[in-house]
This record gives sequence, structure tokens and C-alpha cells, in this order.
Amino acid sequence: MVVIISGATSGIGKALAERYRADGYTVCNLSRSCENGGDDYKCDVTNEARVNEAVEEIAAKYGRIDVVINNAGCGISGATELVPMDKVRAVLEVSYYGSLYLTRACLKHMGKGGRIIFMSSICGLTPTPFHSVYCSVKAAVLMLGESLRMELSQTGIKVITFCPGEIRTNFTANKYIDVQTNEKYGKRVDTAIKKGASRESKRMSVEKAAAKMYKKCIKGRKAMYIIGGKYKFLNFLRRILPTTTYLNMANKVLSGKEQK
Repeated sequence: MVVIISGATSGIGKALAERYRADGYTVCNLSRSCENGGDDYKCDVTNEARVNEAVEEIAAKYGRIDVVINNAGCGISGATELVPMDKVRAVLEVSYYGSLYLTRACLKHMGKGGRIIFMSSICGLTPTPFHSVYCSVKAAVLMLGESLRMELSQTGIKVITFCPGEIRTNFTANKYIDVQTNEKYGKRVDTAIKKGASRESKRMSVEKAAAKMYKKCIKGRKAMYIIGGKYKFLNFLRRILPTTTYLNMANKVLSGKEQK
């Protein structure tokens, strides 16, 4: 069986690729950081033409595509008013449009029994101050996956979306962090970013996260899976509390009060 994973060079993508290969799957990696050769395809997922070309090469080589995992993504944090728009567009292009391009290209070669996997985030379910761009993009990815699941309900192709919490990968180190502030926000931008960084050692290991995801990739039936028990509880609070109450609580915990 043939699996395409975007961004399988590192992190969750690499860990999932290793598990698929260990079970005898043919894994094709689409990544802008790899070189063309074997089952590695140098491909920037924001380039629709190159995505289409790479997928056609794989389909011609193997005659089928069974699984596609939309793993490529990038992060961003900062005050919505102040983060540069080119950085905003970059996150949208990679995480949302990249997933859309790859899924559309692969669907031409998928049939009954196929699986499409999207990587959203707990941030796509629960809002976070000074991460509004990232949260909204991941929410869009979640809606893309869940809506597509309905569209494909009569085809035998399953669509699953993961909403992982914080995982120890190089994702955090590589994300764009903007600490600009003004009189509206004071020290709250810096406080929120530091709070996030302080949780690094408590994050789930990539191996553990990939093990949980892999089981769902193979046999999962639900439309969406949250990875991490405490994040399931967080989402539970989001659902049962009045919206204003939840937002006030989360805002206080995550960005603190202005220090005079």
C-alpha cells in the first residue's frame, strides 16, 4: 500500500513514516527539505503545480495512492495587530492550502479503503491569546477535514483529523515568534510566549504521540481525535462552560494580568 506524507523529514511526519515502513507500507515523503530520489520528492506544498506533479509521479510509479497524511505545517505567535502579513500568509499557505492542494491531487488516485489524514491542533478547538492566526488556520484545517469526510461518505474513503496538544518536536523552535507590543498589550505578549516555552519539558514525546496517531490512522473510525488527555479535558471545559467564562479563564491563565 502506498502512503504519501507531507513533511516526513522530521517530527511527527518522520515518526509516522517509520511506523508505516515497519509494517511494510511504501512511504513517499513530500518535503521542501529533502532531495529528489527514491521515494523522496522535493516539494513545497504551497506550490500547487509542484504538488500535482509529484503526486502524478507517485501514481504513475505505483498505480495507486492509499493514504495521504497532510502533516506539513508551521507555527506563528504574536499580537494579531502586529504580526507581519507575509508571515500570516505563509502559515495559511502551508497548513491550509498545502493540505488542500495535496488532498485534491491525491483524490484522483484514491478509491475504497483509502484514508486521508489532516493535522489540525488543539488550537483549532480552543482559542489561545496571541495565537489567533495559528488557531484560526488550524480551525480551518479541522473544518476542511470534517466537511470532506461528509463529501466522501459514499466512497469508502475515510477522513480523520488529529488535534494534538503540545508535542516535543522542532516545531516550536521553528515557528515564527513576534514579541512586538504596544500600549494595548504591555507585557502580556511576552508573558504568553514565555508561558508556552515553559511547558516544553512537559510536552508529550513525539514517539508517544506518533504511536497513538498511528493506531488511529490504521483503524480509527472517528472523525476527529484529540491527542493528549489533558487536552481532551480542556476541550470538555470549552464545550460545557459559557463562552465568555471560558475565554476569561483561559486568557488569565495563558497571558496573565498586566503588570503595572
